[in-house]
Amino acid sequence: MYEVKRISKKTANDAVSAIHYSKRLGIFWEGFGLYESGTIIGVVCYGQPSAPIQKYSFTNRDFRLYELTRLIIDVGKHNAASFLISHSLNMLSSKPCAVVSYADSSYGHSGIVYQSTNWIYTGGTLSHDHLYIVDGVPMHPTSIRDKFKITAIKAWATENNIKTIRPCLKHRYFYAVGNKKQKKNIISKLKYKIVDKYPKSEKTLYEQVLKIQDAIAKELFSH
Repeated sequence: MYEVKRISKKTANDAVSAIHYSKRLGIFWEGFGLYESGTIIGVVCYGQPSAPIQKYSFTNRDFRLYELTRLIIDVGKHNAASFLISHSLNMLSSKPCAVVSYADSSYGHSGIVYQSTNWIYTGGTLSHDHLYIVDGVPMHPTSIRDKFKITAIKAWATENNIKTIRPCLKHRYFYAVGNKKQKKNIISKLKYKIVDKYPKSEKTLYEQVLKIQDAIAKELFSH
């Protein structure tokens, strides 16, 4: 039986540092853990969205806007991600509120978990950063800078024959939290056009990354 509990910034940071491809927690507002029989098997974090998203996403916004910044899950657990997200949204401190999140197609993500929990899809935004393939795993330049302490990333990649992936779409999703009237008000103020058809995943890369993350997750969450 699953249970969702609020967690500390330290617990969230430990999980993100060990598993998430970014290796960075980012600005942390709230975090929640998914537990099964008293053992943590997943983590979701909410934080501060970028300044442009805060400024331009809604008309006359009078509610708080979160970003779902990190999601880590033991992928072998059935419906674990959707359970964690749906319950954590209802546990956010500020209500009513809106939440934005992204699915990075560079990693094969299309936002399946957001689609299964009925988020609003508003299309994609193009990332301007190339990803670097390090030990078979795509890494963002910021992650490389933090992990390897490298500043001249392009020169380092050339010297070490590191391949790159061209910028890809980040699929953008929104979710309204509140009662029926509050949700309707939030959605009515959304500036982005709502796209009815959800995108689909490029499964090959997505499954490759999941296998790596799943192995690390099982090691971390088993302790």
